[in-house]
Amino acid sequence: MRIRRRLLLTFALLALIGAWPAYRAFWGEPQEFTVRRFDVQSPSWPAAARPLRIALLSDIHVDEFHTPPERVRRVAAMVATLEPDIVLLAGDYVGGHGIRSDPHFGARSRRGAKENAVDEEGLRAVGAFSAPLGVYAVMGNHDCWWECARVREIIGETGVTFLENRAVEVRHGETSFWIAGAEDGLTQPPDFVAALAAVPPGAPSIVAVHNPGLFDWNGNTAFLQLSGHSHAGQVRFPLIGAPVRMSRYTEETANGGMIRGERILMVTHGVGEIGLPVRFGAPPEVMLITVLPGGAPNIVFTGSQILRDRGA
Repeated sequence: MRIRRRLLLTFALLALIGAWPAYRAFWGEPQEFTVRRFDVQSPSWPAAARPLRIALLSDIHVDEFHTPPERVRRVAAMVATLEPDIVLLAGDYVGGHGIRSDPHFGARSRRGAKENAVDEEGLRAVGAFSAPLGVYAVMGNHDCWWECARVREIIGETGVTFLENRAVEVRHGETSFWIAGAEDGLTQPPDFVAALAAVPPGAPSIVAVHNPGLFDWNGNTAFLQLSGHSHAGQVRFPLIGAPVRMSRYTEETANGGMIRGERILMVTHGVGEIGLPVRFGAPPEVMLITVLPGGAPNIVFTGSQILRDRGA
C-alpha cells in the first residue's frame, strides 16, 4: 500500500512539474510582450547625427488564438509608448499553425473565407503603428506563401512605406540616413545592389530584410541589417538552445545580434508563432535599438521589461 501511494505521489508530482512548462509554452509566454533594449554603435553613423531609436518587430503571424488583429493594435499602442523615431516591420504578417504554416496549405486560395478575413484584418491592423519618422516594412516568406500581391495591396493602403529592393532617404535633424528593404530570398529574389543603388557613397544606410541568413549576401553593404524570421527557435532550452532552427545565425543572434567586420546584424524574436502555438524561452518582443556613433562596431544590451497586454 505504501509503495502504491508513493508511486501515485511521484506520478502526481511529475504531472505538476510537466504542467508548468506546458502552461508557460502554450499560454503564459505567448501572451507576454517583452521589450529588449540595445545600443548599436558604429563608425558608419555620423558623429554629428542624432541618436536614432528604432522599434523593430517581425513575425506577427496573425491568428485567432494568440495574435488576433486586436492584439496587433494593442501591440502598436504599447510600441507608441516607447517613443521610437521609426518603426520597422520585418515581414511575416500572416502565417498559421499546423498545416497552415506550410507553403502549399498556407496559400490564401486554400484558406476559408473566415481565415482570410482574419488575415486581412491583421494586415490592416499594421496601419496602427506610428512614429515621427515613419513606419517601414518588408515582405516575409509566409506573406508570399499566402499571396504577395494581396499583402502589398492591403499594407499599401495603411500608409506604411513598403520597401522591396529599394531605399528611401529619411531626414533626421540636420542630417539624413537611408533605409533599404530587400526581399526574403526564400520566395522572392533579393537584390541588394538595386536596393542600395540610390544611396550616395558614404551615406549611412540601414537594410531591413526578413531573413537574417542574407547578411552575407552579395551586394549587402549596409552597416546595419535588421531582421526577424528565426523566432530565436521559438522554443529554447538552457544549455542546448533551440532544437529547431529556422535560419542561419539563429544561435548567434538569439541574444540580440552579432558583428562581422564593420557590419552589425540585429534579429528580433518576433511576435507570433508558426507550426505549434507555443513559445518557450523566446518570448514575443519588440526590439528597441538606439543607433549611435562609435569608434568600432559594438552591441550593448541595456535592459528589458515586460509590458502588460491589457487584453490578454
